[in-house]
Amino acid sequence: MDADRPGRPAEGPDKLRRQIATEAARLLAGGGDSHRARLRAARRVARGWVPEERLPDHGEIRRAVGQELAGAASDPPPLAGDRFDDIAVLVRMLATVKQDPVKHPEGDALEHTLQVFELVRAERPYDEELLTAALVFNVGRAIDRGDPVAAALEALDGLVTERTRWLVEALPAARAHAAGTLGQRARARLEAHPDFAEVEMLAAADRHGRVRGGVSPTLDEAIALLRGLDAGADDIREEGAG
Repeated sequence: MDADRPGRPAEGPDKLRRQIATEAARLLAGGGDSHRARLRAARRVARGWVPEERLPDHGEIRRAVGQELAGAASDPPPLAGDRFDDIAVLVRMLATVKQDPVKHPEGDALEHTLQVFELVRAERPYDEELLTAALVFNVGRAIDRGDPVAAALEALDGLVTERTRWLVEALPAARAHAAGTLGQRARARLEAHPDFAEVEMLAAADRHGRVRGGVSPTLDEAIALLRGLDAGADDIREEGAG
């Protein structure tokens, strides 16, 4: 077995996974996606082929990215351990995603996301599910640029509501709708959805949130706003139940 090879430490599998995850996080900082970064990191760390079952999964890599970024911050915020902390880790990864400076003069994908969030907040400041979609719609670009929507939905599983998931999933169709390139049947389905106006708003914010030096909150401020809205909704539900 691999773990019994000379020179392999007794804690080999777990230690190797952690080392590969950490190296993949560092590679992601230079751009790319976690699929390629994971394989490159495995080759660097193990200096050879690593079985699939001993590779870190993409959740482990995302957490390693979050740790790298938190370690680089001068005053990282204390973690409350709720779903919003997990969302923050995913969104923070967007700082590693560079963009075409012609199409995106605002900077990296995190800055774009925060500008989109601010534009949506100005229109619907109390719609927590829509605001969450505005903050997470782009997270798949830091995981798999070949299929960012699927990657985002997988990463967000259990962290967001079904309505927020739909807004993220339907955003590409809303972009095509605005561009006039969406097929007739898909257009009819999208327009018939009860959240059509909201996904249109999200698509518009995506188009306009590209201003160099534009107004945007910090990620911590955006997360605090969402957490506050969620807490307020819980209070309302408790009052209704009483």
